[in-house]
Amino acid sequence: MANYIKSEFYRILHGRTIYLLTLALTSLLVLMNVVLFLFMTYAPGFYYGTVRFSFIWPISDMQVFFIGGFLVVMLLSSDEYKNGVMKNAVAGGMNRIHIFIGKCIVYGIVAMISAAVILAVYILTTYALLEADFSVPLESTLPLKVLLTGAAANLPFSLASIVLTVALNQIFQKEIQVSIGWASVTYLIPLAVRLLGMQIPLCARIARWLPWNFLSTEVSVAFGSMQMDALWMHPEGFLKEMIVGAVGIFLFGALGIWGIHKKDIS
Repeated sequence: MANYIKSEFYRILHGRTIYLLTLALTSLLVLMNVVLFLFMTYAPGFYYGTVRFSFIWPISDMQVFFIGGFLVVMLLSSDEYKNGVMKNAVAGGMNRIHIFIGKCIVYGIVAMISAAVILAVYILTTYALLEADFSVPLESTLPLKVLLTGAAANLPFSLASIVLTVALNQIFQKEIQVSIGWASVTYLIPLAVRLLGMQIPLCARIARWLPWNFLSTEVSVAFGSMQMDALWMHPEGFLKEMIVGAVGIFLFGALGIWGIHKKDIS
């Protein structure tokens, strides 16, 4: 498996896809800060050119990390069958389970490095361009603390999202099928359970443990006040995210192992 992991790292690092993806996502976030800076500078009365306002978006939409994991896998695995990577690995006697695990490890590490670069550049440009009242500790440091703690808390299920995407790639032949499957598992089914929970207490209890749901309902950020709270800022909430992420990795991993055994690799 070690040789397969090395070959996958070589394939990815000597290609352009991950660099272009990281550059594109970084550029979008930097552009957002530049636009806020320009409005703050040239539009009197514009109150949104602040660190707090810039950080509100990722804090209130942590699901973006799940989507990022999905994009990394989809873009990096799109040409592996055309290039015969999978076929050659199986023909060389590589265990299919080791192939699946190797993919999850490689894509997980690459995604984390990419996310770290994006976050670092985003945070630096936010503090460099936008206003932060350093005389008020909560105003200058709380948004950053909430953002970084949220990124750490949501790391396990972001990795689970990667494992799920790799697993679906072993089951379905077409990218659109993988995309629909991923959206169904991460968003549509949780939404349906949440709606059913309005009438069925059991569904309500289940819905509270589904990531897309609790990130939508248990995060509170307000631009006009000093209040900024999220479930991961409390020990029980942080633990909840750790548990859900670990369970997701295990379940999606089992799905992927089943799928890769059934898959016709040619």
